[in-house]
Amino acid sequence: MSVIAILSSPSSFKNSDEMDRLRQVISSGSGIVHYEVEKHRHIGEALATFKKTGAEAIIIIGGQALAAATFEFLIEKDPFEGEMPPLAILPAGDNNIIAESMGAQSASPHRELARLLKRRKSGRLLENTLTCPLLKVEGVYGVGTVYGLYFCCGEVTRSKNVFAGNFSGASILGRAKRRLSTMGFIRRASLRAMKDKGMDSAVRVNLNQRGAVVGRYFMICITSLQKVLMGASLPGPADPDKLRYLSIENTSDALLATGRQLLKGRFEDRIIPGQVIRKIAHARIVQHKPFVLDGSFFEAEQSGELLISSTVRLSFLML
Repeated sequence: MSVIAILSSPSSFKNSDEMDRLRQVISSGSGIVHYEVEKHRHIGEALATFKKTGAEAIIIIGGQALAAATFEFLIEKDPFEGEMPPLAILPAGDNNIIAESMGAQSASPHRELARLLKRRKSGRLLENTLTCPLLKVEGVYGVGTVYGLYFCCGEVTRSKNVFAGNFSGASILGRAKRRLSTMGFIRRASLRAMKDKGMDSAVRVNLNQRGAVVGRYFMICITSLQKVLMGASLPGPADPDKLRYLSIENTSDALLATGRQLLKGRFEDRIIPGQVIRKIAHARIVQHKPFVLDGSFFEAEQSGELLISSTVRLSFLML
């Protein structure tokens, strides 16, 4: 049996027994190389080890921007010399929105890992993959550049549980819970939007270098994934050479229209006031509040200017 590599971050689970459960699942398997990282440089050491073992896939388990740091090493150091194995991103709190988009059925990483290892045992580990470009976000305070799959800014970033909270799953009870949480979420956002009439939180958006638009936004999302806010799908197929852009103005009317689409589980491919959906090559965004990349929060440099573009295409295991 070929080797499967696991990269984990124990600090992501220090307030629970989840890391012990993960170790138990890993110990029950075979042909597994597991590397627990505590510092940034450990990721490079782990990837070098995975290269030597000829790993058929790399499973990333950990929040706190572990995936973003791994992407950085893969792109800028190229440890696999162009022959990169597919990646799997398991839920770990602040990256749950990515794991859900990749098909995770629960927010428990040890359960998702057990499912993957069971699939591997049956020889089906690599049969369902997704290939998409990473986002390159430049102008990030303290680090300069970060990589990911899902960028989001606007008033929605005040609701951290949207990015890090548990997701309900596809059961009847899960769908009912999602519906209730969606209605409550939109109601709270609409009430805030009615009170917020100033331009202190305005965002400047320039798409494909075609002229800037300044406005008050509930959400601006740029991604290479099919699913976005609360698991709702974007319309149409993804373009391998383009990123998906979604913006929603911070008005009660736009938010109510968004709520109806979230309840259906998909954004509609039609003209809706206050909402824009399109495919883009790159974007320049100026804003002065924290933004989200794959569930982790970052800040822009003093100018507030962020440049977002697509970069290397990677292959991901659907969970």
